[in-house]
Amino acid sequence: MSAPPLDVTQSWASRELEHGRQLFRAQFSPDGQWIAAGGQDKLVHLWELEKEGKKSLQGHKTWVSSLVFHPKEKKLFTADYLGVIHCWDYEKGDKPTWTIKEADRDNVRALIVTADGKYLISAGDDAVIKVWKASDGKQVAKLEGHEECIFCLSISPDGKHLVSGDLLGSIRQWSIGKWKQVRELDAKLLHTREENFLADVGGVRSFAFSSDGKLLAAGGMKEAKSNAFCPGKPTVLVFDWKTGELRNELQIKGKSDGPFNALQFLEDGTLVGHTEILHAASELAFWKVDQAEPIHSIKNGSGYDLSLHPDKRHLLVPTYVTGGSSGNGGRGKAPENYLPNTSILRIFSLYAKPEEPKKG
Repeated sequence: MSAPPLDVTQSWASRELEHGRQLFRAQFSPDGQWIAAGGQDKLVHLWELEKEGKKSLQGHKTWVSSLVFHPKEKKLFTADYLGVIHCWDYEKGDKPTWTIKEADRDNVRALIVTADGKYLISAGDDAVIKVWKASDGKQVAKLEGHEECIFCLSISPDGKHLVSGDLLGSIRQWSIGKWKQVRELDAKLLHTREENFLADVGGVRSFAFSSDGKLLAAGGMKEAKSNAFCPGKPTVLVFDWKTGELRNELQIKGKSDGPFNALQFLEDGTLVGHTEILHAASELAFWKVDQAEPIHSIKNGSGYDLSLHPDKRHLLVPTYVTGGSSGNGGRGKAPENYLPNTSILRIFSLYAKPEEPKKG
C-alpha cells in the first residue's frame, strides 16, 4: 500500500502511549516496530507497536539522558546523568551486553551512531566528544575543542562529517574517520550571558540536516531574560552547509519560551521543531525554511525529542504532562500536591485524517 500524501497542515495525533514518569528521549527503531524511551525512572522502556507489548530494562542508576538505535543491528545504546553508556540487545536480552562506565564526567547529553554502524559517538558536560567501537564499546578517539558542555550531535547525509553544538553557540564540524576538526560555524545568537546572570543560558540544543545535505538547521533560543527559569525566544538558525553562511532565522507564533530541543527535516523539505514551556501548552511547528514564520503549528505539551518513523509519515514526540505544583514547600505536609510529572508518547500522522465510514 502506498503512503498517503504528506500534508503537514493536516497533521493529527493518531496514537498515544502513556507513561507514569517523565521521559526525555524517545525514538522509533530503524524497522519501525519498536519505540525506545528513557527518563526519570532510570529504566529503558520498549514498546512493541504491532503486538502492543511493553518491557522495561534495568541497568541505569540515575535518569536516562539519551539513547540511539544501531542502524543495522538489533542494538540500542542508552546513556545517563552519571556518564554511563549501556549497549542492549533489545529484542532478546534484559541485561546490557557491554557498558562504558565513564563516558563523561557527568551527563551524556547526546549519542549518535555512524551510518555504517561502526562507531558510537557520545558527548556531554565535559565538552569532549568520544568515539567508541559500536561492537564492544572500546574507545577510538577523543575530539577536543569545545569550551562548554555539548548538547547535540548530528551526521551529514553523506556520512562523512559530524557536527556538534555547545552551550556557547559554537557548532563544530569534524571529519569522520580522520577525527579532525574541519571548521566552526557561528550560532552565538543562541547563547545569552548578561552581566547579572550567574550562568550561561541557551546554546545549540538540536540539529537537523536536509536530506540533500544542503542545509543544516540548529535549534535553541535567543535573548534569554534570566538564568532562573531561563525564558527566551525559541529560535532555529538555518545554515548553508557548503558555505557555512546563515540563510534564515525561524521563529514561532505561540508563547513558548524554551529552546527547540529537537528538529527534523521531512522528505519535501519541510522542517519540524518542538519547543518547551513551564506548565503550559508548547507547540510543534512546521516551516518552509525560506519563511521565518511556521506554515502550521500544533499545540502540545513540552517536547524534548522528535523521531520520524521509517515510513516518513509518522512523528513521535515524548510529551511532558505536569503532575501539579513544581514549587518548593509543603511536600511533607501535602504530598498529594506534589505528584510526579508524567509523559505521553504522542505519535502524529503527517497527512489528512481518513474519513470515517458512513453508518448504514
